[in-house]
Amino acid sequence: MKRLYKLIVIEILMATVVALSAFAAAEKEGESPTEAVTVITSEKLTFDYKKQYALFENNVLVTDPEMQLAADRLTVLFDNKGKAQSIKAEGRVTIRQTDKTAQAGLATYDFETGKIVLAIKPRVTRGRDMLEGEIITFWRDQNRMICQSQARLVIYPEKGGVKDQFFGE
Repeated sequence: MKRLYKLIVIEILMATVVALSAFAAAEKEGESPTEAVTVITSEKLTFDYKKQYALFENNVLVTDPEMQLAADRLTVLFDNKGKAQSIKAEGRVTIRQTDKTAQAGLATYDFETGKIVLAIKPRVTRGRDMLEGEIITFWRDQNRMICQSQARLVIYPEKGGVKDQFFGE
């Protein structure tokens, strides 16, 4: 049962990490034009080259082959070379990937550290299973996460029993 619990938690959380880190995939150097495309739409876009940021406002929708993100605002901060440093999505943030969904009032992603933070009533769901807390933090590529405080994980049994595919049981 402990293994099953760990597997479900890891699957739910890693799905969210993969969805958020899809932004990072667009930052790869040498990406050819025939590769997957990320499209960001909004009612307003403000780009300031001197201050090194892009601000997407109102009905922001990010569509990527791996996920879809919706928010009221999306801010991308750039370094001196024009490379994205961090992303902040604010207001009614929803991230969808196949059967997984993350919701929060705020989501941030740091490209250098791979740290993803969901705050303001964050919730991650997969089917009926759900993880909630005040802040949910993931580190991409580290298989590590912290859910604090008031962490709550709800797991429903699958119909016909549960098979542990991760451990081959």
